[in-house]
Amino acid sequence: MERPGLRVRLWRAAFHAAAAALVAWAAFVVPLPLIEYVPGTPTSIPTLIEVEGAETTELDGDLLLLTVLFRQQPTVPALGALFSGERELVPEREVYPPDVDRDEVRRLERERFARQFDVAVAVGAAAAGVETELVTEVVVVQVLPGSPASGQLSPGDVVVAVDGEPLASAEELQALSRAGTEGDRFTLTVRHAGTERDVDLELATFGGVTEPRLGIGIQTAVDEARLPFAVSLQEGTRIGGPSAGLMVAVTMYDLLSEEDLLAGRRVAGTGSLDADGRVGPVGGVPEKLRAAERAGAELVLVPQAQLDLLEGRIPEDLEVVGVNDLEEALAALGAGEAGVDADG
Repeated sequence: MERPGLRVRLWRAAFHAAAAALVAWAAFVVPLPLIEYVPGTPTSIPTLIEVEGAETTELDGDLLLLTVLFRQQPTVPALGALFSGERELVPEREVYPPDVDRDEVRRLERERFARQFDVAVAVGAAAAGVETELVTEVVVVQVLPGSPASGQLSPGDVVVAVDGEPLASAEELQALSRAGTEGDRFTLTVRHAGTERDVDLELATFGGVTEPRLGIGIQTAVDEARLPFAVSLQEGTRIGGPSAGLMVAVTMYDLLSEEDLLAGRRVAGTGSLDADGRVGPVGGVPEKLRAAERAGAELVLVPQAQLDLLEGRIPEDLEVVGVNDLEEALAALGAGEAGVDADG
């Protein structure tokens, strides 16, 4: 006859084994509020750009767009990333703002890419000597719930001025916001549907945001770009964010100029671009370098402002050049140098 004590011990052992299995399962499966940047697959930019009504030159080489993927990690993979010198974890709220639907975040990021594409095309064409007329505006692309701007601004609003001073780029307002302290007030002149109004906002912390901010995502957008030909993005392109700006502009320059920038090389890069051709910082640069190395890139262009952060993280045998603007990027590729051709 089975003894009661033995039965209890068996049940207890089974319970502890099941609990241990559940904990182990959760450690490998249940995601933490942490996001890991994962290198994306580099994309050939010339295949994304369609030019109609202008003669373009055939590129001898390739220009690559670098991206990263966002992966929410469970405990064990997160610990692996934490102790790895090559992997990066960031809080979930830095990628997906609190109380904002992820599909909406992705939609807004694709919209940012489309706007950046328009800016980069115009800037690259102008650098190649094409007569362009470019009118820009600062557009609100996101308003964070619970922020000072919530209920005051909406996506699609155009910020015309700050404290009465005309606003030329999104970077100007971002710099003012970051330099301010909690409680500082700004008067934004905003245009929507042809009507202008003044909106008073105060820098504050909110939700998961620990630094005082206004709570808006803004972007320098092309209000009107007049080119003597048509340029479009390949239908079905699903890339988000502004980090392709630099390389789109480089590609446009190479397509429209008589110079051979590539000379048979595979060149990759990342960086946002404003209407004045200035290169801005972007996320996931170390991971993008790893993707460039795997893709066989010989040279990678990155924002100069982020070059110091890459110390010790640049793959061996990969040449990385920091640039402040499109002019420096073209110079790094040999633009204007005599004797640069397919034979080197």
